Amino acid sequence: MLAVYGPLIESKTITISSNPGPSQIAGKECSPYFFSTSWQGDNWAEAMGAYLQKKGQQNLYLIAPNYAAGKDVLTGLKRFYKGSIAGEVHTPLTQLDFSAELSQIKATNPAAVFAFYPGGLGVQFIKQYSQAGLKEKYTLYSSYSVDETTLPAIGDDALGLVVTTSWAPDLDNPANKKFVSGFQAKYNRVPAPYAVHAHDTINLLDSAARLIGGKVEDKPAMLAALKKADFKSPRGAFRFNTNQFPVQDFHQAKVVKHTDGKPRIVIEDIALKDYGDAYATECPMK
Repeated sequence: MLAVYGPLIESKTITISSNPGPSQIAGKECSPYFFSTSWQGDNWAEAMGAYLQKKGQQNLYLIAPNYAAGKDVLTGLKRFYKGSIAGEVHTPLTQLDFSAELSQIKATNPAAVFAFYPGGLGVQFIKQYSQAGLKEKYTLYSSYSVDETTLPAIGDDALGLVVTTSWAPDLDNPANKKFVSGFQAKYNRVPAPYAVHAHDTINLLDSAARLIGGKVEDKPAMLAALKKADFKSPRGAFRFNTNQFPVQDFHQAKVVKHTDGKPRIVIEDIALKDYGDAYATECPMK
């Protein structure tokens, strides 16, 4: 997103992101032509920081890949978590073998570990963490590493993992029940947050086009209609902040064994309610 953002905004092309939400775009470099239907990159980790702070967690070991999102995630965690930090490690984005880092965690002997690794990195880290025998010694907390796309590959090694999220399949509202049942009927699998973001992007576009009678070439009218976010999200409460990133609830959840015998992410509590992001105050839009 950072790579394509400049040319898109300079050409006044309306852009909607259903996944990446870099801090730069949420703050000083915000634009009336950019909308996010997903998150600002710190968000889920901010929710984890708030949860761990409320829990009174201390001596937390932090580990994440060394790139923009990894830095945003750890920054977000530390925005709300004010407990002691046992160590902080940034690994190369291409690294798939974490044996050295797992040995370092053992040597440090923290009270718990927070890890952020996306996609295949998350699959490898969590499986290796469990297989190294650390799962029973140090509770593993994570944001973004585990979701319904990676759970089938991780399997039971993810059980007991505490996560934060803006959505989970069991979120109790009519729009979500309809979405989950329809998605499972069509694709024969449990949807992930990315599917929800894409679903909301389509409904956002549809709602805006309807509001202006289909005249999408009228950019001022289209921008105003998009900002209203006049649709029902499976996440429940959803609205745009002044920087056109979502204001939404963030939940603490746990990976448990579902009735079908497979791991499933289940919401336990709200970590941050009706929350936007820390960068909106830097955005010149009002």
